Amino acid sequence: MAIFEKGTVIKTEFGAPIEIVSYIAGGGQGDVYVVNYNGKRKALKWYKAGVMRDPDAFYKNLKRNAEHGSPDKAFLWPDAVTEHRDGTFGYIMDLRPEGYYELGKLLGSPKYNFKTFKAATDACLKIVSAFRILHNNGYSYQDLNDGNFFINPDTGDVRICDNDNVAPNGTSTGILGKPRYMAPEIVVGGGKVLPDTNSDRYSLSAILFLILFLSHPLEGKRWLVPCLTDALAEKLYGSEALFICDPKDSSNGPVRNIHTNLLNRWGFMPDYLKDMFLKAFSKEVLFTPGRRIAEVDWLKVLVRFRSDIVNCSCGNETFIQNAATTKCDRCGKNVVVTNVLGLPAYDMTAAKGSRIYRCQVGICNADEALDPVMAVVAKPTGELGLKNMTSLVFNATTPSGKSKQIAPQDIIPFIPGIKIEAYGKTVELK
Repeated sequence: MAIFEKGTVIKTEFGAPIEIVSYIAGGGQGDVYVVNYNGKRKALKWYKAGVMRDPDAFYKNLKRNAEHGSPDKAFLWPDAVTEHRDGTFGYIMDLRPEGYYELGKLLGSPKYNFKTFKAATDACLKIVSAFRILHNNGYSYQDLNDGNFFINPDTGDVRICDNDNVAPNGTSTGILGKPRYMAPEIVVGGGKVLPDTNSDRYSLSAILFLILFLSHPLEGKRWLVPCLTDALAEKLYGSEALFICDPKDSSNGPVRNIHTNLLNRWGFMPDYLKDMFLKAFSKEVLFTPGRRIAEVDWLKVLVRFRSDIVNCSCGNETFIQNAATTKCDRCGKNVVVTNVLGLPAYDMTAAKGSRIYRCQVGICNADEALDPVMAVVAKPTGELGLKNMTSLVFNATTPSGKSKQIAPQDIIPFIPGIKIEAYGKTVELK
């Protein structure tokens, strides 16, 4: 089918007009346009005829998703489906915001790199949080890969596209996923094993590893072959999948001068973060879908990691080890940790900008996991304080035993020994 010309009018299934403004891009499934819809600029994805295995089921799933609405603002979710025209159809969604780039571009070009490691970590947090909410709403994404994410490299804010494949967990849209990101059981399943929440969680772990280490978790020395045939790819990503950092088997390990990013970053990362990836890509978890890392466990590790990213006086971002003084990997000086927050499960670094999130203090719902509870702020004099970021009143106890209430937006001085009760748990200033 030819590209729609400017001014062409298509209608939704309910007859509302959609006017073509301009062409954005095309792909294997179809073409994307800027359109006018209900007085706003939106995006239209229009499918090519004959590309779907079961177009009627696909259309019904799209319509159902549009009717139910987006589970989280991060998703560029279908707003409405169109009428059928020339044997095919499309759907309306929000446009990608300005300043957001496809993840593949951020990973492959220094021009679009994340501005800071905190921005990269914020992107990871927002991706994980969105998929936790998606899964808790009974959906599976089914085609999670590096082309699904538009990210602002300065802030780490995320928009997730290609939500047309999202379906209730346990049902299929006929899509198995994208090579390099499909879970091993999908790769070796021959089309008989369908994507679900567990396969999503494998792909999610792969995306997080790519963002933080700029390397694919399964593409080590075994990947360096003259020609990656289908048979070799089935082994590399499926039947013989092996983590590039597997501590017990180095046969797929990183190669110097090729996996430079991974070799540079792995050694400086906190042990608790590396341990999560070692678990996520262990042979036991790779080949046992039901043991994949749950989103809430990723959130708990990532919010801790975010607080342990501290700027050295030389300007380098340093990853603090166990909330203790750590040597900068650039200048060699000690980055001194003066203040620490004692959380129920571990201690975290308390520096200006550090935050305590809801998922770090007691059990919480998916949609409140990243709600800020407290934040470390600096007074004009440079002294640190702890700010109540909630709408609740917390009770604090001083080292001498005196009680003080901390109202919303109140700031208390960072004095070691103060204990704060929040959501039935204790946070201690150290």
